[in-house]
Amino acid sequence: MRLAGPADLPEVMALLDARIRWLRQRGSEQWNTGRNFETGIVNAVGRRDTWLLRDDAVAIATLTLTPEGDPDFWTPEELTEPALYLGKMASAVGRSGEGLGSLMLSWAQDWAARSGFDSLRWDAWRTNERLQNYYRSLGGQYIRTVHAAHRWSGALFQIPVRRVVNLYDCVVTYSSSRTGAVDAPTFATVIAGSAGKRQAIK
Repeated sequence: MRLAGPADLPEVMALLDARIRWLRQRGSEQWNTGRNFETGIVNAVGRRDTWLLRDDAVAIATLTLTPEGDPDFWTPEELTEPALYLGKMASAVGRSGEGLGSLMLSWAQDWAARSGFDSLRWDAWRTNERLQNYYRSLGGQYIRTVHAAHRWSGALFQIPVRRVVNLYDCVVTYSSSRTGAVDAPTFATVIAGSAGKRQAIK
């Protein structure tokens, strides 16, 4: 796992675009590849908020973490609380069934804990009940659904942060970000493959 830089942007967008097509095939209108969507990803990469997980040289998952919550969804009081906000999490469509979503959420919980936050929060597409149930199955606590004007997301979730025992037997993190985590390992990344073998991440 490493922070995505400008050179990684095509791979980040490729993961998101592939997931968007997958969603469209299942009748979901979640996300889009319009200018505003792409601009948001470019800005997140520029702020050093976007992460990219590789298996050897292949990008297999991405997510964005930011200390700033969306005021369209979270109350002023909630925005003062020490929470880290997760967004744009997507795994490679061809790697379905390998538990990458669970792995990424566990990594984000661990990173948030190492960075001094109390909770990890995110918003989900209001009409994507399958996704919401998936988050519940991973331990996500449903908070409420907000119907903000011109916004289709708004199902709010959070989960307590935690240090994940043996996480770095699966994923080791390069570098750090503006959220901190100064004690996170900074050596070469490894991920446990689907057969349980450890594979180097370049």
